[in-house]
Amino acid sequence: MRTSPLILAALLGAALLAHAAEFNIVKFGAMPDDATDDTPAIRAALKACADAGGGTVLVPAGTFIVARKGIESPVLNLPSNTTLRGGGAASILKFAAKVNDSNFWRMLGASNDCHDIIIRDLHLDGANTHTNYVKGKTPEQNHGIFFYRKGGRIENVTVRDCLVENFSGDCVSFSQGCRHFTIRDVTVRNFIRQGIQMGGGPGDGGHLVTGCRDLEHTVKPGGSTIHVEHAEGARDFQIISNRCRNSLLAGGGATDLIVRDNVVDGRIEGNRIKHGVFENNRLTGGEDKRALMQFGYASNLVIRGNTILAPNSEANGIYVWGASRYNAEPSKQIVIENNTLELRGQPIALNGVRGAVVRGNTVKGSTAKTVVDTKRSEGVVISDGAKEAR
Repeated sequence: MRTSPLILAALLGAALLAHAAEFNIVKFGAMPDDATDDTPAIRAALKACADAGGGTVLVPAGTFIVARKGIESPVLNLPSNTTLRGGGAASILKFAAKVNDSNFWRMLGASNDCHDIIIRDLHLDGANTHTNYVKGKTPEQNHGIFFYRKGGRIENVTVRDCLVENFSGDCVSFSQGCRHFTIRDVTVRNFIRQGIQMGGGPGDGGHLVTGCRDLEHTVKPGGSTIHVEHAEGARDFQIISNRCRNSLLAGGGATDLIVRDNVVDGRIEGNRIKHGVFENNRLTGGEDKRALMQFGYASNLVIRGNTILAPNSEANGIYVWGASRYNAEPSKQIVIENNTLELRGQPIALNGVRGAVVRGNTVKGSTAKTVVDTKRSEGVVISDGAKEAR
């Protein structure tokens, strides 16, 4: 049985119409640039979009107030096949000031099964007034973009060309149940916890974070610009070509992790990585006294072609460790090659490692007795190697 061209055209036209439908939040009662709570109007626009089978919810220029009503998380739940789009930095969704008096405000995202969501060209403002983390006082669960669906599935989500700032928790957070997320050209600022936080479990992953950066902060961040943690069983994380004013933490049990071509004004650190490549990153450690690249309990890890600049005279370069009193598992199958390290401290240190190759690294300015310091390690091959340029 053949379907007639007219029926096919009608079906295609209906699908395109649904996809192209636009829902301006102002037409649903949102009022820019006043103290009115615009949450009901934005929710109405999102519901109309969902009822139509998808489309674009438009946030025009102006500041629109978002407030939590009860225990909903997130406040604005995005349906499948939806693009939430602004007109750039002038399209602002901002938390009401009372956000600073309570916890677990998550501005927008999803906690139910959903798919094919785009968030773009928006300015999200968390209205945070806390200047640093104080245990028990700072509402550290107040996030900007938040996706979480334990036991379910949220997939094919893109966040791009957004400014997300002033959140006492994370600016962007996605973990359990999340698959195939792309975070592209997103700017974060003034986060108390993490800038971009990723996690997950078995079956989760397939994420790309690229072209992102954090601006100069007026609060004291307690965490990293980009952060992968609580990711045991999740796989395929790519963190490529980002600019981090704070550290980049990538590990948490993740498998198949690629961290490449990032500029980090801090450290790169990760634990329990299974199959990871850290390549062509540039690190400047500032006043930090710790190793600028540090990895624990790693397996099948490649550290290649990075440039490490450590202004602090006590800072070390690359440190890989394992087999501690808390966990007997060593780090294993480690390759450290073709890195450039400019520092006064220990360039490379291995402690509790089984099976490593160290080769082709260039060291400048170190006062350490050896380029590679090994403790409690076996099967370490140092070849052609660890060159020292004075």
